[in-house]
Amino acid sequence: MTIESVRTEGRLQELDALRGLAALVVVLFHYTSRYDVVFGHNSAPLVSAPWGHFGVNLFFGISGFVIFMTLGRTKTPADFIVSRFSRLYPAYWMSIALTTAVVSLGVLPDLQKPLWVIAANLTMVHGAADIPSVDGVYWTLLVELFFYALMLGLFMTRLLGRIELVLVFWIGLKWLWWGTAAFAGIDLSYKIGLLLVQQYIPFFALGIAAYRLMTGAVPAIRPLLLIAFSLATIGVIDGLDHLVVALITAALLLAIAFGKARLLAAAPLLALGAISYPLYLLHEYIGWTIIAAVEAQGVNANLAILIALILVIALSAAVTFLVERPAMRAIRDRYKAMKAKRELAPAAE
Repeated sequence: MTIESVRTEGRLQELDALRGLAALVVVLFHYTSRYDVVFGHNSAPLVSAPWGHFGVNLFFGISGFVIFMTLGRTKTPADFIVSRFSRLYPAYWMSIALTTAVVSLGVLPDLQKPLWVIAANLTMVHGAADIPSVDGVYWTLLVELFFYALMLGLFMTRLLGRIELVLVFWIGLKWLWWGTAAFAGIDLSYKIGLLLVQQYIPFFALGIAAYRLMTGAVPAIRPLLLIAFSLATIGVIDGLDHLVVALITAALLLAIAFGKARLLAAAPLLALGAISYPLYLLHEYIGWTIIAAVEAQGVNANLAILIALILVIALSAAVTFLVERPAMRAIRDRYKAMKAKRELAPAAE
């Protein structure tokens, strides 16, 4: 099955809807349970989502699927780098600016960051140097970046065709980090573990395996065994709650891979999927500021959460259509033009 046929059958649309669902549960977690722990609502919310932080794990599974698909149509390392840069950085930089502006209002002064921290955040790798984030959700971007870099390395060394075997060794790193701590009392380097994405690689592997099953590029037993190994690793090392999330993630991605998740492509989820990246970047500290300001006026928690949700969704849509998509298109068009010019130069000589 080719990537073109995948697009024709609309399965990527369902993947976008799943991304919207993941963003929504993370937002609900931060606006209900997390806000209540950090600041305390002025009244009990009708809805709480203490499990919503697991939406991040679902994002990692989706990324595994999408990045392997992206590399499947990538011709050069530069193609991949430009693709990821144009997708990630313009919206991220705008989100830093907007979040900084909102928290500077002083409603929640503890959220404010000094200028040097804001500048360091522009790199997206500030977390590797233990520099605080302008918004708490940015920690996941470092995990994603390291995963992209490692996958690009596999692409450049032509190991993607053996990805199942590579991932068995990669997931083995998680066992190594866990085993040395559990049985030898030795904590291996957190920084090296972060660089190798060992903590979250089983979730990325679930997405890759689902994509491999969808394309039929290899015998099904290989990605199926990879899924089993990933689930076993999560269950033993991370515990039952993570295993439940991993099973749900695997089930959703496999349903999409085999065209059995048509119901996911509902209009509200597709709309959230379209703005999911800016929504994820913008929702936490800006939303908390809105909730705090509104509750300070005597508005109950439920209405404050609803107001924050509506405003942040509107802001995310604006960033998507006014910044993210135009910038991504401009960067990619510019890159294509430069690439075509370089390819024509030898012929002209």
